[in-house]
Amino acid sequence: MNIIDTSANAKVTSSYGRFIPRAWTYVSKENQKNLKNIPLFDLNPIEYSLSSPNLKDYTDIIFQSIPSVHYFREYDWLHNKNIYTMGQGTKKFLKQGIGFNATCADIPGSKELIKILPKTDNNKFLIVKGKGGLSYLFDHLNKNKISVEEIINYERIKYESYNDIKEPFLKSDAIIFSSTFSAQIFFEEIYSSDVKAKFFGISDRIKNYVCDLGYKCKFVEAFDQDVVISIKNSI
Repeated sequence: MNIIDTSANAKVTSSYGRFIPRAWTYVSKENQKNLKNIPLFDLNPIEYSLSSPNLKDYTDIIFQSIPSVHYFREYDWLHNKNIYTMGQGTKKFLKQGIGFNATCADIPGSKELIKILPKTDNNKFLIVKGKGGLSYLFDHLNKNKISVEEIINYERIKYESYNDIKEPFLKSDAIIFSSTFSAQIFFEEIYSSDVKAKFFGISDRIKNYVCDLGYKCKFVEAFDQDVVISIKNSI
């Protein structure tokens, strides 16, 4: 079976990022044999600064995406902080990649996360996200007079051309979208009626995005070490 994982590879520089495995580390023989990573965009770090060095004044840290974890420098100061994520994939990424537990709403997304955040004047939030990321959380907290700061630590860059990577998608049996951006690029730049692959998203938001475009898409769990078997069983 030929399965393509579209998750982007975070570039690691001397100042930003540390190596953290992708959503599938390809440890199982099934994964290694059947799963291939073909990113649809690049991730680049963005310089950022904090008003409170070493996270001293922040009580709550919110990571909006997996790449926001990649390009966050202050890992050593996350101890004793309340950590939240927008989705289960980022939560698992934090745990498996750098060993931190995080809280996430059962239903991914800003509106559901707001329901479980503490609502006191004693909390100061730091939101970590990428360029162009959703601002709903920041706007909500700010509107309700809750102390909040937002940093942007990466950006997503489309390729100049996708002609060189179209062929593997035409031959694939399944395609996994790790973000709505990767799905958007695929359907704008690569998709044609010759594509016979089944579509999968690692969150309900991604799955619903693809479905809203008029295509069938199923959910597949991020960090599922038997993802190939899970996809085979669902097709």
